[in-house]
Amino acid sequence: METTNETVAPVHYNPNQLVTYKVIDGNETTYPTSKVTDIEWKLENYRYVDKRLSDYSYKATQLQDRLADYLDMDSEEIVSDICSIFGFNPTKEIEFEANVTITGTVTVPLAELADFDVERVELNINVDSYSHDIDDYNVEVDYITTV
Repeated sequence: METTNETVAPVHYNPNQLVTYKVIDGNETTYPTSKVTDIEWKLENYRYVDKRLSDYSYKATQLQDRLADYLDMDSEEIVSDICSIFGFNPTKEIEFEANVTITGTVTVPLAELADFDVERVELNINVDSYSHDIDDYNVEVDYITTV
C-alpha cells in the first residue's frame, strides 16, 4: 500500500455548515450558531494564544527562579539576564554629529558653462552604517565652492 503526506478532507466535510454549540461563560450558558470556518479560525487563534501564554508562563517561571540570584548582581547584569530570558534586544538612541568634506568633479557641457553656478549643484547625500542602524538623520549642505 502506498503512503502519502497529503492531507485529504473527509467526504462529509462542509466548511460552510452551520453548527450550534454550547458556551459557558461564568454562570451564563448560551448556544451560538457559527459556520465551521469561523469556528476553525477561532480554534487556530486559541491555539496561538495558548502557545504564547505557555511561552510567557515558562519565561515568568525562569524569572521567578532567578530572583534570589538578582540580589547579588548589579543592575546591568540583571537587565541583561531578563533580556536574555524574554529574547529582548534593547537599544538606545545616541545622537551624533559628523563634519564631512566632499570633493568631486562636475561635468558641465560647454554650451552651459557661461550660466553654470557651482552653488546650484544639488547633492544627494545618504547616511548609512555597516555596523549599526541609522534611521533618522538630517543632511545640510552649508556651501559649495570651486577648488
